Amino acid sequence: MSLTLKITSLFVRTLAKPMANAIKRNAHEHERFRRICVSFAQSIHRVDMRMRLGLLQDPAIIDRQIKKEVAAAKAARERHATPTVKTAEETKADEEMTEKEKEDIKKRTEEKFKPRIRPLSEQKAIETGANFVAEAFIFAVAVSVIVFEQWRQRRKAQNARDDLREDLEELQVELKTVKSELEELRKKHPDPVQQGKLLSFWRGSGVTEPEPQKTEEEHRAEAKIAVAKEKEAKKLREQAEAEKPSNASNLTVEQTSNHSEGQPTSSDRD
Repeated sequence: MSLTLKITSLFVRTLAKPMANAIKRNAHEHERFRRICVSFAQSIHRVDMRMRLGLLQDPAIIDRQIKKEVAAAKAARERHATPTVKTAEETKADEEMTEKEKEDIKKRTEEKFKPRIRPLSEQKAIETGANFVAEAFIFAVAVSVIVFEQWRQRRKAQNARDDLREDLEELQVELKTVKSELEELRKKHPDPVQQGKLLSFWRGSGVTEPEPQKTEEEHRAEAKIAVAKEKEAKKLREQAEAEKPSNASNLTVEQTSNHSEGQPTSSDRD
C-alpha cells in the first residue's frame, strides 16, 4: 500500500467518525430516521437469530418426529377402518390421503419446532440500527478510498503506457527518416570509405572512426628497412662494377640501375 493511500485512508476515517456519531444522534432525535433504524435492526436481529438457531437445530430430530406422527395417524385410520378387500381406486385414494396427511404433519411439526424470536426493545433496536448505519458509512468510505486509489494507479499506468507508445512512434518516424537519408547519401557517395563511415554512424557510434596513426616505433622500423634496402642496393652496384670488364666505364647510370635490379644488359646478353 502506498503512502498516499495510507494517509488518505487515515484522514477519511478520522473525518468519518464524527459523521458516524452524528448519524447515531439523529437516530434518537428524528422520528422518521428512528423508525427506519428500528425496522432495519429488527430485520437484522431476526435473520441473525434464525441462522444461529438453524445451526443449532438437528434436522434428524424433526424427521423422526414427522415419521412418528405419520405412523400414528396411519395406525389410527386402520384401526377405525372396516377390514375389507380394497379395490385399486380405494388403494390409490388411501395413498393420496396418506401423502396429504404427511404434508400436514410435516407443516405442523416444523411450526412446532420453529423458534419464536423475541423482538428487540425500541432502545436496543435504535442503538443497533444506528451502529450498523454508522459502520456501513465508514465501510463505504474506506471502500471508496480504495477504489479511487486503484483507479488513480490504473490511470497513471495508462498515461505512462501512452507516453511510451508516443515515444516509440517518434523513434520509428526518426528511424525511417534516417534510413531514407542514408539511402540518399549512399546514392550520392558510392565511395566505399565514405560508405564505411556512414555505416559506422548508422550502427550507433555517432562518430566516424579516425584513421590509425603510425607510432614512433613503426617510423623507426620503416627507416631501418629503407637503410637496409639502400645498403643492399649499394652492395649490388659494387658487385656489378667489380664483375664488369675494363671497357664498362662508358655504361650509363640507367644500365647500372637495370643491372642492380636484375635486368640483363647488352654485355650480359653477349
